[in-house]
This record gives sequence, C-alpha cells and structure tokens, in this order.
Amino acid sequence: MPSRSPILKPLMEDLREYEEPVEEGGGIQSLALGALDNSFLVGDSGIQVVRNFEHGIHGKGVSVKFSGGSTNFSTPKKALLMRAETNMLLMSPATDGKPHAKGVHQLDIETGKVVSEWKFGKDGADINMRDITNDSKGAQMDPSESTFLGLDDNRLCRWDMRDRRGIVQNIASATESPVLQWTQGHQFSRGTNFQCFASTGDGSIVVGSLDGKIRLYSKSSMRMAKTAFPGLGSPITHVDVTYDGKWILGTTDTYLILICTIFIDKDGKEKTGFGGRMGNRIAAPRLLKLTPLDSHLAGQNNIFREGRFSWVTENGKQERHLVATVGKYSVVWNFLQVKNSHHECYQCQEGLKSCYCYKVIPKDESIVASRFMHEKYAVSDTPEAPLVVATPMKVTSFSISSKH
Repeated sequence: MPSRSPILKPLMEDLREYEEPVEEGGGIQSLALGALDNSFLVGDSGIQVVRNFEHGIHGKGVSVKFSGGSTNFSTPKKALLMRAETNMLLMSPATDGKPHAKGVHQLDIETGKVVSEWKFGKDGADINMRDITNDSKGAQMDPSESTFLGLDDNRLCRWDMRDRRGIVQNIASATESPVLQWTQGHQFSRGTNFQCFASTGDGSIVVGSLDGKIRLYSKSSMRMAKTAFPGLGSPITHVDVTYDGKWILGTTDTYLILICTIFIDKDGKEKTGFGGRMGNRIAAPRLLKLTPLDSHLAGQNNIFREGRFSWVTENGKQERHLVATVGKYSVVWNFLQVKNSHHECYQCQEGLKSCYCYKVIPKDESIVASRFMHEKYAVSDTPEAPLVVATPMKVTSFSISSKH
C-alpha cells in the first residue's frame, strides 16, 4: 500500500484488508451486494459474480456477459437484485448524461440470459424512470417478489412484473417488450424534482429532491407526504434510511445530513414521520463533513456520493456505521456516536451541529462504491460486517477488528 499521512495511520491498524483485481475488461460501474451467497460487480461488458464470505467478497471466476434480447443496451447504471437474488433488473440510461431510462432488462442470473425487457408505461403512453429500488429493505431476499418501486422527476410509483393476462411475454417470442403494470403511485404537478429514494423495512419510502427537501411517504399512500423536511438548499443526490425508519441519511455534494424522524404525537405516543405528521416537531438535523484538509486530499472529484447506513434487515437490530464515498476516500462514521446529542463534536457548536469524527480509507483511484455487507457477515470478533470498496479495476474488503 502507498505510504499514508500520519493522520491516517491509526485507522490502518484497525482493519484487515483483502484486495482482488477485476477481470480483464472489467471497469466496474456499480456494485450489487447480495445478502445470500453471492454479490455482483456490474461492469462495461457484463457482470462478475463474486462469493460472499465473513471477511469480504472474493471472485468465483464466473462472468455473465450481457446476452439475450436486444443486447445493444449501454452499461447499466443501476442493478437491482430480486426474487431471492436469482434475478437482477438492469436499468440503462436512454441518453448519455441523463439517468432516465425507458425500461429495465430482467436478467436471470443462473442462466446469464436477459429473459425480459420491460417498458415503463402508463395509460398507454411510454414514460421514463430515473431510479428504481426494492419495495422494502429486505425484499430482494423474498423469492416471490414481483413488484418494485420507481421514481421519476415528478412521479413515485410501484411497478408490477406480473402481466395482467397471467403470463409474462418472453422476449424470444414477443414482437414488443411487455409493459410493466403501474399498480400504485402518483404523478405530481411539475416542480417536485425528485432525485433519489429508499425504502424502510416495512416499505415506507423516503424521497430526496433537487431543492434539498426530503419527503416521507407511508407504505399506504404515495399521494401525500406524511412529513417533509425543508432541507438546507443543497440538492439531495442520494438518500438512505434505517431499517426501523427512525433515521434518514441524505447526501449532498459537500456534506451528509442526518435526520431523526422520531416525535411524540399529541396523545403522547412515539411515532416516526412516516406514520404521522411531524409538523414543527422536527428536530434539527446533524451534518457530517470532512475537514478542509481531507476534502483537499480526497482528490479532484471530491464530492460526497451515496451516503449509506450499514445493512440490517431484522427488527430490533441497529445499524452501527455510516459510509460515504468522497473522491479517492471511503469515509466511515460511527452511527452510535454521531446520533448521540452529547457527542463531544457538538458541545461547543452553535446552530446546526456538525460531526468531523470519521475514519478515512484511502484508495489510489476514484471509488465507484463503498458499502457494508449484510449484517449476517459480521462474525464474533468483528462488530460490523465487512466494508466493500470498489474502484473501476479493484474490489477490496475491509474487516474491522474487535479492538476497534
């Protein structure tokens, strides 16, 4: 490893590292982590299947080249695991430079074939989506899952892959793509400018917007947000939420915003902003930032990307860490510390409180994705599942040792 600055040295003693180069012609674009046996590296020409272990992910030497259907689709920008992780939905932008897609390709992972090309359609018209996600935090492990959530600039909806006629057209014999059924959702008047979304363990939905607003929708209604956090003006580029829906992490270019959704209603009951209207009972958010020096050292592309909680899919379990990518850095915060209002960072600050207590994991090129594996891969001597960090040509797994 290249020599580190003295500030970063203590971190290296806490971590065990396993590094693996990507296959020839790799060029990782995104990472689809599985909670079961395998995870997937989505690259320019196909998908590399890797095996999940307690110390991280390792190659199996198996590659799925994009084949079947009209294979002229560009490298997918989004890969969504479904149906007990036997299928994957791949979403490719329709035009370069914009995230919007006209449909999804459904890949059968076991055969490596695209089995369906689905179009997004409503009332007989083709529409676009900018993002898709699973119905809930653990839905990708459900073998019968046939619906997923979709987001566009002014739309929030649920798509159903079961064809109304009881059969799904197979692209080998169909003359045109089957159209996904819009089963629930709302088309908002212009101006919501949705950017990103995520779902909780029970299927509630959090949506981030261009104007910095973060809206909370209950599972039962996509028409009206139960709660809307006004935001601080910076566009929300990525959003995540804890399994229990009590905390939200929004990503902007220059900071992460951590919001608690818990409040006490007029009857004295504890609720979250997904289940009731918080009104003026919204607590002040916490901001997570880099010091100016670390921001400079992170490299040219030093904007925050994809802040996420560690991955929990069980009631009563609590996420332990937050991770975000900033240029060549993966940055990790201790969640228990950050949400503690008595944390030392907050003591001498007026107004909105910011926390700078993080650990940096530097790489020698820009990072594509940093994500914690599923909690079941946390073993007895490690309090957290391994952290997987992908750059275009390498994937590295870090285990945090027990003394940390």
